[in-house]
Amino acid sequence: MHLSLESMRSSGLASFHWMRNLTIASMSATLDGAKRVCTMNLCLLFSLGS
Repeated sequence: MHLSLESMRSSGLASFHWMRNLTIASMSATLDGAKRVCTMNLCLLFSLGS
């Protein structure tokens, strides 16, 4: 019983870390995309404004 409880807890922790890493990765990817879009828009604004 004790062994299965330990394995359940470790697998739960592993999946939690995996989910957290996945969330952080997707957030940083979204931020990168937003930065690119902002940079593109700024470039367009500057080229149109000048």
